[in-house]
Parts: sequence; C-alpha cells; structure tokens
Amino acid sequence: MSTSSFESLEALVARLPFHLDDTESINTCYARWFDSPSKRDRLTIDLWTYCFIRRYFLIKFVQESTVGPADFEELVDRTFRKVEQSAGQIKRPERYASWVSVVCKNTFLNYLRDFRRAISLDADRSPQLVAETPQPFSDVGIVRQAVQEAIGRLPDYLQECVRLRFIEGLSYAEINDRTGYPLPRIRSYINKAMKRFREDSLLVAYLKVDE
Repeated sequence: MSTSSFESLEALVARLPFHLDDTESINTCYARWFDSPSKRDRLTIDLWTYCFIRRYFLIKFVQESTVGPADFEELVDRTFRKVEQSAGQIKRPERYASWVSVVCKNTFLNYLRDFRRAISLDADRSPQLVAETPQPFSDVGIVRQAVQEAIGRLPDYLQECVRLRFIEGLSYAEINDRTGYPLPRIRSYINKAMKRFREDSLLVAYLKVDE
C-alpha cells in the first residue's frame, strides 16, 4: 500500500451520506433497496460495505503482525465479494449491518484456520453466529491517532519499522528496501512492538473489535 491505509479509508468514509457507525441508516437504506432497488441506494450500500469491511481488516492488520499487506487486500476483496454475491438473499434486510459484521468475522476466522493459527473457536461452533457489536469510533482518524500515539510510546529503535509497517502499510521487504535493515531484525522489531501493543491499554481500548 503506497499511501496511508488510514488516509485512504478516511477519504472513502467522507463520501458516505451518514456516519460509518450509523447502523440504523445503513439498515434502512438496505431494507429500502431490498424492497425497491435503486441505483443510488445500491451505490451507498456498496460504499458503506466496503468502508466497514476495510476498517475491520485494517484494525486486524494492526492487531495481527502475521497479516501482511497482500493478505490484507485479499481479505478485504474476498469479504466484499461474499457480501456482494449474497445481495438480495438476506432473510432480515433490516439487520444488514450485523450480517456484514458476521461475514467479516467468519472470513477472518477462516483465514486464521487456513494458517493453523492457535486460536479458540469454541464460541463459533454453535449453529448461528452472533454479530460483533459495532464499536463507537467517532472517526477513522481517531483510530489512526491512537496507533500513532502508541508507536510514540515505543522505544526509539522500534519506531521507524513499526511506523512504516502500520501507518504506511509497507511489507517487510519494502521496509528492508527503505531502511536497509535485514529481514530477521525487522521481524524481531515488529514482534516486540506487537507484544507492547497488546499491553498498551489505551490502544487496546480503541482497537478491541471482538468481545
């Protein structure tokens, strides 16, 4: 990702006619389109859906050091396609936002399973999944600011690689090209930063998307 992932998402969110976390508005819009399809509602639904999905995985990208830039983009595209292919088939269109949240969660859990990640799936073996409760982010910029402030609390020697990784969205190879650091050192720095992130109560409060 050549530009800041946060900035690109902010630009898209700014085009929405309502707040990204205004689930009532998107549910109303989807239910209206479901009953009487219109191009305008379809465009609004697609934009909201893409922004919601991208934010979900952007936060996961920060939380999970193993999710690389290529994986991030592929997960966003895969999830959006799943939602798009099921358009018009939802049994309860008035709960569209919750349904999209479930699709995001399922896709991410499947991704983790594919890579044999050591995670507990007990809560997801029941016949029906429970949608994740949308978090009350006032805007994407606040999330970005929280990440930037958390990076500022890291030791100086970690900050450059972590900023390139999580703010600019560079891969390990791109960080190597930019800094000249060997890949093992970059991985070590990122892993150390991730451990500190998980212990940073302020950052965790902003990025906690799973109950």
